[in-house]
Amino acid sequence: MAMQTGSSGLPLPAKLRSRLGLRTKIIILFAAIGLILSSLLGTITYFAARQLLLDDREAIAVEQAAGDGRLVFTALRGGQANPSEVLASLRPPTRSTPMLLRDGEWFAASLQVRPEDLPPALTTLVDGGGTALQRTVVDQAPVLVIGVPLPGRTGAYFEVFSLVDVQTILSTLLRVLLLSAAVATVAGVLLGGWMAGRVLRPLREVTVVASRIADGELATRLDEQLDRDLTVLSGAFNRMADTLEARIAREARFASDVAHELRTPITSLVTSLAVIEGRRPELSEAGREALEILSGDVRRLQHTVSDLTEMAKHDAGVVTADLELHPVPAVVGAILKRLHRHDVTADFDHGATRALVKADERRLERIIANLIENADTHGGGVSKLAVRSAPGSVTISVEDEGPGVPEAERDRIFERFSRGSSTYRSGSVAGSGLGLSLAAENAALLGGRIWVEERPGGGARFVVELEAETA
Repeated sequence: MAMQTGSSGLPLPAKLRSRLGLRTKIIILFAAIGLILSSLLGTITYFAARQLLLDDREAIAVEQAAGDGRLVFTALRGGQANPSEVLASLRPPTRSTPMLLRDGEWFAASLQVRPEDLPPALTTLVDGGGTALQRTVVDQAPVLVIGVPLPGRTGAYFEVFSLVDVQTILSTLLRVLLLSAAVATVAGVLLGGWMAGRVLRPLREVTVVASRIADGELATRLDEQLDRDLTVLSGAFNRMADTLEARIAREARFASDVAHELRTPITSLVTSLAVIEGRRPELSEAGREALEILSGDVRRLQHTVSDLTEMAKHDAGVVTADLELHPVPAVVGAILKRLHRHDVTADFDHGATRALVKADERRLERIIANLIENADTHGGGVSKLAVRSAPGSVTISVEDEGPGVPEAERDRIFERFSRGSSTYRSGSVAGSGLGLSLAAENAALLGGRIWVEERPGGGARFVVELEAETA
């Protein structure tokens, strides 16, 4: 099975891949490239420099050891000189320790290096007449041991060179290379962030335009000269937006035309129904039952056509709101009076009695009317209408004691033609399913918002929040 990998080719866990954004992936890619390249170049540089330093040191040490060996041989050739004094008389240009093996006896100018510190294989090889060199460690310090046989098998000369200075240079070089790798990685992160910003800038423009279209600004379009490489995408996006705008306009016109064409026959139906209802006593029992059913259906049809007409106006963008400051108690009281809802009493808190709500009274009336109608239809009637104040806003809540709204449906019921599962459980199919959607549209038009929550003790509480000031 093939393993999915991240941008740098390294395996990434599925959860991590899903959480990483495109910008983060680009930054990680550039950081990984910077780290890999700097590490590779640093490794090559370190080992090349190490080999060069060691080769140079070994060449100098071999030449020095050979020269010192000849000097020792010359000094000891007469047989009168003391080997230890001869070794002490040497003044090597580098820090080294000379040693001599002669007739099975070791001689040294100092006690810094002992014979047992030398590699046994090297001493055996040199004592047998061969020249050898080997890097080893003495007292935790790196050294280079060079052994040369003296002419005539008269002994073996050894010189131990300290490599501490080479180790110091290499340690410094390693720290510099590690710092360079860190700097290169940080530079990769910065470059990746800059490149990600450049790459994602057109996508951000697309996101902004798409958001504006989603918010209802259907005339918004992308600049097709935004990026030469994205011309095809920009053109396709604009064509899609044109198609969407035309389709929405067609649907809005269709709904408006249908509602307009239905208004006249429905008005005739309502007028005829009123005449028939005036002669109800003359009808038989079956006729009165039929009249009751017809009356309910005609009024529901009239209400639906009215809602469709208003919804079409919202879709067409011709609905406006004249926002003015109104005293909250006065405007809510006037609305309830016009709705002839003397059975509903508004409960104001202290702050709400002194607040001025910023609203269009006609739109606010439509919102409250829809919420009261929804409570009557699906919640058994309004149990409470409460007005509460908050800093910079007021909330108007309509409560009922019905079955409530399940949490999973609390957003969906504000969609068009949505009735919710509680409607079907109660057996009620009254209403067009547009009332709450229109309430949400009008609330947004007033710069507010609407939501539903659970009422303490059971039932639903629909809340409208609007901007307000303190009087």
